Amino acid sequence: MLKKILLSVLAMAVAVNWATAADQVTGIKDGVTSPLPMNGMIAAVKNGKVAFVSDNGRFVFQGTVYDTWSQKNIESIHDAEVAYKTIDVKKTKFRVDDLNPLTLGSGEKTVIVFTDPFCPSCHVLLDDVKKLQGYTFKIVYVPMLGDESNKAVRAMQCAKDQVGAKKVMLGIAAPASIVGKAEVPNCDTSPIAKRIVSAHLFGIKGVPFLIRDDGLIRLGYDKGDISNWLSKQGI
Repeated sequence: MLKKILLSVLAMAVAVNWATAADQVTGIKDGVTSPLPMNGMIAAVKNGKVAFVSDNGRFVFQGTVYDTWSQKNIESIHDAEVAYKTIDVKKTKFRVDDLNPLTLGSGEKTVIVFTDPFCPSCHVLLDDVKKLQGYTFKIVYVPMLGDESNKAVRAMQCAKDQVGAKKVMLGIAAPASIVGKAEVPNCDTSPIAKRIVSAHLFGIKGVPFLIRDDGLIRLGYDKGDISNWLSKQGI
């Protein structure tokens, strides 16, 4: 289903007005712009209307862009900004529990955190998360940082010693404590594959990557900032 959603987004069509593209680019450069969650594309205002422009200014796309996740057209700079800064997982068929995440807390609001076992700032975030109450955090380990990350994420999923694996997930023990150790027979690694597909689907280029309950996203983390970010007003 995740792949179907991704294909649906990639297949979204827009009409190109080649005859007036050069003229429009000149005006759009001086207008209000917002990035879009598509590689190489921005939204820009010209004469009170929204156009979609390649980031080098060469191509201008006119017509309708429909956001299949938020289920609405992108008709304004505000719409583009919302699309760029939020992922409303509640309107998609994404189910974080299919990724076998580590769950911390039991609050009404859910925060999804994509992380890597070798990411220093992710450990700082995890330490702050463990001190926070009132939220449910779904910690999703994705092998973003190379071969050692692949080994560690697999070990978390497959190690016979799941007590030791949880200590690694909580940042109490080093990944080396479980990598290369005995695994359960016929380990189901499909949750790891789903994490990788999900990270690609959401356009995650680095970690930690957070998705707030209202869909607001954040890449990166500064120590002690989790409470401020969670209470920050939405877009």
